Amino acid sequence: MRPTRARDLVIAGVFAAVACYLLINWGYRSLPRLPRTAPLSVAVIALLELQTASITRRRMLGRPGTRPIMAITVARLAALAKASSLAGAALAGAWAALLSYTAPRTDEFATATSDLITSGLGLASAGFLIVAALLLERVCRVPRR
Repeated sequence: MRPTRARDLVIAGVFAAVACYLLINWGYRSLPRLPRTAPLSVAVIALLELQTASITRRRMLGRPGTRPIMAITVARLAALAKASSLAGAALAGAWAALLSYTAPRTDEFATATSDLITSGLGLASAGFLIVAALLLERVCRVPRR
């Protein structure tokens, strides 16, 4: 498995942004106000991946008090990290589409101001997930000896 490339993340983000912007443009009037806690689950996943990266790094380095980690576990964590970074890029594109749609329309729609704040939080949590996933992927690389 190859490391995640920035190009792949940009393509996923742009594709999701264009698709979501078209959908939002088509049906935003019929959507209810987005819950402010919508981005919270993504931030929690990012925190869990940061903690997993820390634990995995200590176990791979053989720090005292840790057990050796199996190679298949590291491979699974690397696959999780790669999938999470792509999902984070797609989510970032979707939140950016909502942000760019609602920012100029705060006077037009009653829910646009609230959705603007929620989309900003969502974009930040998606960026946090991308960073955490890339860090976990980096930790899963086999150290050279």
